Amino acid sequence: MHIETQAELLKLSRLLEAEESDLAFLDGQNLDQLAAFRSAVSGFFYEQHQDSYQRLAGISKLVPTGASAKLATTVLGSVLAAGIASELPAERAIKLADKLPDDFLAKLCIHLEPSHSRDLLAAMPDQVVARVAKTLLAMGEHITLARFVAVIQPSALKAVTATVADGEAMVKIALYLEDKTKLDTLLGLLSEDQQRATLKAATDRELWPAVLSLNGHLNTELRGRMGNLVAEQGEAVLSHIIEVASEQRLWTNLLQAVNAMDNQHQQMVVNLAKLREADIMDSLIGTVAEENSWDELLTLLPLLDQAHLSPAVDVLTERRPDSLDQALSQAHDSHLLGLFGHLPDDELPRVARVVKDKAAASWQAFVERNGDAHEIAALKAQLA
Repeated sequence: MHIETQAELLKLSRLLEAEESDLAFLDGQNLDQLAAFRSAVSGFFYEQHQDSYQRLAGISKLVPTGASAKLATTVLGSVLAAGIASELPAERAIKLADKLPDDFLAKLCIHLEPSHSRDLLAAMPDQVVARVAKTLLAMGEHITLARFVAVIQPSALKAVTATVADGEAMVKIALYLEDKTKLDTLLGLLSEDQQRATLKAATDRELWPAVLSLNGHLNTELRGRMGNLVAEQGEAVLSHIIEVASEQRLWTNLLQAVNAMDNQHQQMVVNLAKLREADIMDSLIGTVAEENSWDELLTLLPLLDQAHLSPAVDVLTERRPDSLDQALSQAHDSHLLGLFGHLPDDELPRVARVVKDKAAASWQAFVERNGDAHEIAALKAQLA
C-alpha cells in the first residue's frame, strides 16, 4: 500500500472510530477521492449536531468566561466543547482559551471539524497555538498538528516549528498535511539542524517511504538542499534508500531529488554499487517506463561510469527492449542525445540491434530532428 494511502486511511479510521485494517479494501482508490469522502463524512457528522452547538454557543455568550471555562472542563468535555467553540465568535473563543488548561485545549483541538474551525484557528494568538502544539506533540497527535499548518498564521507556524526537535514527529506531521502545497513552507521554516534531525529520523525509524513520497511535493531549491543533506549520510543510508525506492516504486521521487542535488552529490549517488544490481536497475527503468519519467532518468545517465552504465544498457536492450522505443518517442531530445553520446563503442552494436528491431520509426523521427548531432553519429553508422 502506498505510504500516502496509508496516511489517508489512518485519518479516515480515526474519524470513523474503526480499525485501520477494516479499511484495507479501499487500497487502490484515488487518493483525492478518499480525502474528499473523509471531508464529507466529517462535515456530515458535524452538521448533525450543529444546531445544538449553535444554541449552546449562544448560551455561553451570556455566561462569564471563567464560568464557561469551568463548565467546559467539568460538564461538557472536549468533544462537545470543540463543536461549541467552532460556533463562537473568534474574540469570545480566544478569551475562553485563556481560561482553559493546555491539556484540555489540546484534546479539544483533536475534535475540531476542519472546515468549521479554520477561522477560529487562524485567529488564535501565536503563544496559545505554540503552547497547545507543544502539548499535542507530547501526545503524539501528529494528525491534529498537521491540520494546523494550513490555517494558523505564518508567525504562529514559525513559533510552533521552532520548538519541534523530534525529527520523527516532523516527518509524520508533513505526511499528514491536508494540503501538501504547504510542505515547502513547513520544511522551509526548519533550521539546518532540524532538517538533519528529520532526515536522520527517516533512517532510524524506517520512514524513508514517507520522505521519498513527500519529496515529490517540494520545490526544486528545497528538494536540492534536503537531497544534499541526505547524500552526506553516506553509502549505507543511500543504498537503503535505493532499496526503499525499488520496493515502494518511488523511483521518480528519488530521481527528482537527485536531479536537484549539486553535481558532486549527484555523481556519488548515481555511481553507488547498489545501482549495479540487475534487479535494482530493472525496477528503476520499469518504473520510469510506467510513469513516463524518462527525462528525470536520462539527465542522470551521462553521469554514470561504465560499470554502472552497462547494467542500464542491459535492461534497455535485453530485459525491457520496448522501453527504448518509449524513451525515443517521449523523452526530451537533449536528454536522449546525452545518453547516446555517452555510450561506449562496445555497447553500440546491441543498442543498434534493439533500435532496428523495436524502435525503427521512433529512431527515424528522432534522427530527422537531430540529424547533425555529433552524439548520434556512431550509432547512425552502426545502423547504416
